[in-house]
This record gives sequence, C-alpha cells and structure tokens, in this order.
Amino acid sequence: MTGEADLAADVVIVGSGIAGGHAAFKLAGAGVKTLVLEAGPHLSRNEAVSNFVKNPEKGPNAPYPSVPYAPHPVDGKEDDFYVQGGPDQFVGSYTRILGGTTWHWTGFADRLRPADFEMRTRYGVTEDWPITYDDLVSHYQEAENMWGVAGDPDYDWGSPRLEPYPQPPIPSSYMDQQVEAGLRKVGLHMAQFSHARNSVPFDGRPPCCGNNTCVPICPIQAKYDGSVHTLKAEALGARIVTKALATKILVDPDRKVTGIRVRHPDGSESVATGRIYVIACHAIENPRLLLNSRSETMPNGVANSSGIVGRYLLSQWNQDVYGLTENPVYPYRGPQQTSGIIEFRDGEFRRERAAVGTSFMNDGWSGNQDAVKLAGELARQGYRGHKMISALREQISRHLRLNSSAETLGDRDNRIELDDSLLDSAGIPRPKVYFKVDDYTKKGLAYAADASKKVLRELGVKDIKTDQPYLSSAIIGGTTRMGKDPKTSVVDTDLRSHDHSNLFILGTSTHITCPVNAPTLTVAANALRASEKIMQDLGTP
Repeated sequence: MTGEADLAADVVIVGSGIAGGHAAFKLAGAGVKTLVLEAGPHLSRNEAVSNFVKNPEKGPNAPYPSVPYAPHPVDGKEDDFYVQGGPDQFVGSYTRILGGTTWHWTGFADRLRPADFEMRTRYGVTEDWPITYDDLVSHYQEAENMWGVAGDPDYDWGSPRLEPYPQPPIPSSYMDQQVEAGLRKVGLHMAQFSHARNSVPFDGRPPCCGNNTCVPICPIQAKYDGSVHTLKAEALGARIVTKALATKILVDPDRKVTGIRVRHPDGSESVATGRIYVIACHAIENPRLLLNSRSETMPNGVANSSGIVGRYLLSQWNQDVYGLTENPVYPYRGPQQTSGIIEFRDGEFRRERAAVGTSFMNDGWSGNQDAVKLAGELARQGYRGHKMISALREQISRHLRLNSSAETLGDRDNRIELDDSLLDSAGIPRPKVYFKVDDYTKKGLAYAADASKKVLRELGVKDIKTDQPYLSSAIIGGTTRMGKDPKTSVVDTDLRSHDHSNLFILGTSTHITCPVNAPTLTVAANALRASEKIMQDLGTP
C-alpha cells in the first residue's frame, strides 16, 4: 500500500471492495492513473483467521475488528452502530477492510434473471430496472472469467449463458443428496449453485477443501474475495491508500466534484484530487458520505437534488426451518451451501408474493443452536467426557436446516438518514435506519417456510422448529438507485450522478430491487461497464 503523500490521480475511487476494486483493475489495466482510498486496514489472511479463532462471537465480522478510525457494525451489537427508527430491526453487516465485505460473503456467483429486471412488465409489481439483462450479459461473463466461477453446465438458474462456466461445479454435499429425496416426494427440485469458489486450482488459488467457514472467512482463499482484483489493480499501477476515511465530497459552484476530503488515523486530513470520482463504499457508506457532504450550496448533500439519497433501502427477509432427521445427514462437510430449491425463485406467483431462495444449510443449526450451545445443554443434563462427545456426534450428524430468503421491493420510506446528534468513533453522524417489510415479501417467505416443513416431514423430522423471520445481515442495497429520471433517482444508467457529471456511484446502492439471486456479480458487471464509460470520458482507448 502506498502512503498518503500522493493523493492525486485521473480517477479517485472511494472503496476497495468488489465495485471499487474491479473499477480500479479495469482502469489501471488501460493505463489510467488511479487512486483507491480504503477507510479500513489491509488485514492479512493469517491475522483474520487468528481473530476468528479467538473471537467467541462467530458472526460475519468475527475476523474483522471494527477500528475507531473507520468503524463498522459489530456482530450482536448492531444497535451500537445503527440507530433503529423502524418497526423491523436492521442488522446489515459489512466490513471496512481492503477487499471489502466479500471477505465474509457466502460466495454465490449467480446472475440476476432477465425477469428480475422487468418486474413491472412481467408481473405488474414494483418497477422495472432502467437496464436489462442484455445490457449486462457480456460484463457478467467478463466478471465470471475474472473470478473463475464454478457452475453446473446443465443448469443456469434462469439466466441464459453464451459461454460455459470457467470451472466445473462444486460437488453437492452429502446432506444435499439426502434432502433431494424429500424434495421429490413433495414435487420440488434442486440444483447446484454457481460459486465464486474454486473447484479446481485457479489463478494461483487452491480448490475448496471443505473448511465450512465460508462465512466469515475462507482460510485458504479458495473462495474469491474483492482483495484479489484490488491487489491486481495495484500491480498494474493503481495507488491504494488504506486507513484513509473519506469524510466529504467537495464540489465547486459549477457542480463539478473537485476533491475528496480524507481523514487519517492520527486525525490529520488531506484532499484527494482527480478528474473523475467514483464512490464505491457499499450501500450504507455510499449515502452516508453523500449526505455528510452537505454545504450551503447543497443543503441536501451531494448528488441529492432529488432527495432520494438514502431512500429505497433494500435487504432480504429470512427464516430458518430446522430439526433432527431420522438418519444422519452429516453437515459441516464442504461449503456452507451448495444447492437450493428451484421452484420458489421465479414464476407467475411473483404477481402475488415474493420470490424466495431456499438453501440447504450445510452448517447444521448454526445461528439457532450450534455445537457450543448444544454442549452446554447436554452438560446441564449431566453428560460428561466421552458420553458427551458421543451425544454431540449423534445429534449434530442429524442437524438439518433449510434457510429461506425472500426478495424485497423498493419502498421510498425504507431509508437511512444521518443522526447528527449521535456520532460514531470517527466523528461521523451515525446512520439512522427505517425499515418495514411489506406483505408481498412476508407472503413469499411464509409460503417457502410451509414448503420447507413438508420437506422436513418427508425426511422423518418430527419436532420441526422455526425461528422468527428477520432481516438479512448479508444483503444491503438501494440507497442511491439508478434511473432515467433525475427527479426519482440518483444516478443514470451509466451509474453517473445526475447532478455531477464527473461523479460515478457503484455497488448495490444503485439497485432497484433485491431479487434472491445474489447481487455481487451484478455489482461487478456494472463496475466493469461503468469503467468503460469513465475511460470514454478520459479519452482512453
């Protein structure tokens, strides 16, 4: 990483995750002088694994400590970061670290379906995206080739392909194979997910060896994360400055962005300058930075003449259905998820209820009753020594959990704002969140939960348990949405700000809806597409 002495470039990018890293890689590869500002540190994988082992809280951010100069949500203490303002508790998890939040993602590498872009046209609900599947298809393929996506050549999850997946599929887990029998009995079918996880050696990274800690960390980097191409961008000449918190976007009277004010851990400040600026620091920090850049000439913040920045916040609505099977299904062998149910993801039913992604969780009852909690329960029942070990093995081998995640549609009232009365440890107003899940989403999740119970009954589960539905910690989007009308959106279809011609905003914050196919590949594809527009602006061939 370079130091803070030289903060000038043709393109200044705030954020080093998938969006910022892919843009930097594309631009640096074309010879564009590129600067990447990352608020958090550059953490080594060994450090992260050590943090995970030592941390008793095994949530998504367990390996990644929140640092005072660039804080992020802490597992189990989300309300110390978010100011809750709505009926449904928002617990979106992200991390400030070189490479971004994909350090702790599951690794799903699926495209959105064509129907996901056309919900109003096809199903009469919500609104269409201002771009189509065809606008992204070549960049989807480009991103898949960069990552080395592993997928089943016989099933594309409803997203037509022009080329095969770069790698063969990740094998289904033993548990998936047992669940399939129960699915068939209730008329349902499963397929293997496409993964940003190596099934064979690729790009100097090893194949998956089944550590089963995909969330929060792959200890061997068989799972792709954003640091891969951020560091490739550095090798191509991009400058990367870590521990550089962007606090304000500076704009001149002609509405041109002129700089990014940066604060360093010692409290000193500097200004990064360029010709074009890219904000790519996730769906909470993107609007937070824009709103915190208020001034006398822009009282609503940067890129916010529409008043839409922070609004249309997206997530997913989740529920677990779980129990003990009659026969062992042996979870914890292989990745945490390898397959899911086909039928709930798309169809005419989306006129009435949300699409749902239902997966077979290969990490037992984690999040509800993991091995540590079970050991405590057995100890209270008098189990000790070898007797306890035998009981743990016998029960955990029969742990089966189906997780369902329902899509959410854009709602103007779901939003983040700045709470000026409450500052975080870096002195930035904390995000105040309002979120209310609508009936459309609730109906979709209820349908999937009922179907999951039927599957478990067919597998001999007698005492079926469910948890209360909850907002996903993994998915955040929608807070700087794209559109063709400057009055109702923040960026245009090229992801350029309607208000500032030399400002681009990347990431899930530009998404219109939150379908069940994972958003990360779409983030990468859009970042690559926007980079081509930036190069055109710069006159770069």
